[in-house]
Amino acid sequence: MNMSHTTHADYQIIILSDNYFLWLGLKALISTMMAPRPDIFWSNGVSPESILRMREQVMKSSPYKHSLVFTEASRVNDIQIYLPSERVKVMPTNLSVSELILRLSTENFTNASVPNATLTRSELRVCTLISKGISLVRIAQLLNKSPKTIYTHKRNAMTKFHCHTLAEFHRKICLLEQQSLYF
Repeated sequence: MNMSHTTHADYQIIILSDNYFLWLGLKALISTMMAPRPDIFWSNGVSPESILRMREQVMKSSPYKHSLVFTEASRVNDIQIYLPSERVKVMPTNLSVSELILRLSTENFTNASVPNATLTRSELRVCTLISKGISLVRIAQLLNKSPKTIYTHKRNAMTKFHCHTLAEFHRKICLLEQQSLYF
């Protein structure tokens, strides 16, 4: 679906933050700027499990329903990777009021400098299998792919996770250990 055909009523707003005052401020600002007013939810418990539950809810919801997620800047990339970019927009909470107003006034809430870092289905599969301790050669055998293809999926996922070491990569893909979304 082309995002330019959606209206703000097609969105739900989710605020992932421990900061209650941030939720109140965003709720007031969004309520005055967007008509009709979208549903606004606050989740103060941000954990790997809650992100995976949010992914399941987004995947199960109507393809016409979109989400706008606000979270701390340090979590934006981690959350973006697990949520489908065509249905979820993730914004940092440290935006200035003028930049926030500018983004909220556009139809898709983004500017051209926001990168698309969502994992592909193949990258997600490879990450899931890596998190289970399976070697790249064995993953290639299981998926009937070349080991070089599996290595490329792993490298692309590491790039999207902004990881420079394997330890950092394994720490980030531990989110996938709890649920296997595509098997």
